[in-house]
Amino acid sequence: MNLPHSLTALLILTSPLLSAGDSLHRGVWFWNSSSSPYGAANVVGDVPDEISTVNFMTCHHIKRVYGSYKNRTITEPSVIAAWNTRLHNAGISSQFLLAEPTWVEVANRPNLLTKITNRIINFNNAPGRLASEKFDAVHLDIEPQQLAAWDSGDASVKRNYLTLLLDTYTEVRAHLDAAGLSDVGIYADLPVWFDKLPADGGSVGWADAADRDAWYAAIGVPLSGISMMAFSRDSFSSINGAVSYERAAVPGATVRTAIQAKVGSTQTWTDMGLFIDMQNTLEVNYGSEEAVDIENYRLWREELDSSPVSRISAALDKVGSDFELSFTTTAGGTYVIQESTDLIHWKELTRVNHTDGSALETMTPVGNRTFWRVYRFEN
Repeated sequence: MNLPHSLTALLILTSPLLSAGDSLHRGVWFWNSSSSPYGAANVVGDVPDEISTVNFMTCHHIKRVYGSYKNRTITEPSVIAAWNTRLHNAGISSQFLLAEPTWVEVANRPNLLTKITNRIINFNNAPGRLASEKFDAVHLDIEPQQLAAWDSGDASVKRNYLTLLLDTYTEVRAHLDAAGLSDVGIYADLPVWFDKLPADGGSVGWADAADRDAWYAAIGVPLSGISMMAFSRDSFSSINGAVSYERAAVPGATVRTAIQAKVGSTQTWTDMGLFIDMQNTLEVNYGSEEAVDIENYRLWREELDSSPVSRISAALDKVGSDFELSFTTTAGGTYVIQESTDLIHWKELTRVNHTDGSALETMTPVGNRTFWRVYRFEN
């Protein structure tokens, strides 16, 4: 039998799904993306794809999913309930993602609250709804800086939009509380440059540092957490300089740092290894439990699919009694673990970066009756 590529070791594993990397708590945006096989529109409701997706997330230490499901909690409540249960069984929190910049306007806020009622409140409060089926939080991606009125407005217009944004968060919190969902958190996405004062070249018309500080402190009241979108920054010093203020200025909410999975010669990361290294760097510096959000699942999987894998192999050594797959590294580099159910379509599940080739690496296999192989990237 001719196996694809230069496969040196192949195992069929029949272990149950075991959680890996419980000390890491990464988040990921999971957009609807109906045109992509990695969009929520196509994954959720397809059981094999759901299993594969959750396996991938578990191997990559995802503990929070910010999912865009449109109105499927209304039209397909059992599908979404089953998906939430699958996430929760894997130790992953499920947040309902809502995105629309115009909701910041007073006239459009009722539309946002109606969607929250119809898509989240009514779903969570449905008779007989199990705790495992419910959403844990609302995730708001409301970016007034995307509005034409922001672009055409002066600094005072921008400052007023931030007042409206705070009001929006506050109204959503009150709306959830009134519906008996005080345990459902609110998370929000913010750019890293809102905090810059006019004297330092900032475009938001803060009256002074006290005005800015009061706004950031105030958003920590309705919000449980914030994702700082440091998407275009490719060094830790640049990212840290951009988010250090928020990490100290919003005591009421968890402040996480978001990086984007865009890889290529003209993108933020010239190769996938640099993107992975930044995840590790942020976790080392900020703490493994509250460090990294990844934008987004579709981009991440598509980049992994397109990344070439070298023909240099690493030998699989054994499967222990506790179903741990071990392999010995023979040189420095990045070791890639892939899985397949048919020996044709291979998907990457995780990587291990190495500078010393003498260590023995161990990982927990994922899935049932799966083929595994290990390759080494030439860094």
